[in-house]
Amino acid sequence: MVTLYLTEEEYKILTDMLDNEWDRLDYLACDDDGIYYDNDYPDDAKRANVIQKIWNRH
Repeated sequence: MVTLYLTEEEYKILTDMLDNEWDRLDYLACDDDGIYYDNDYPDDAKRANVIQKIWNRH
């Protein structure tokens, strides 16, 4: 695990970037456990799951 100490501005920029990326991934399907998947685009599913994990920790 990595701990980052961010200024308010840095935090805002990163959360905006995550929000934009999340919006791009809105086509993905989600299973009953809340895990995103897409056999054609596994990297997008992995990215969505990482973003979801970050949001759930915050």
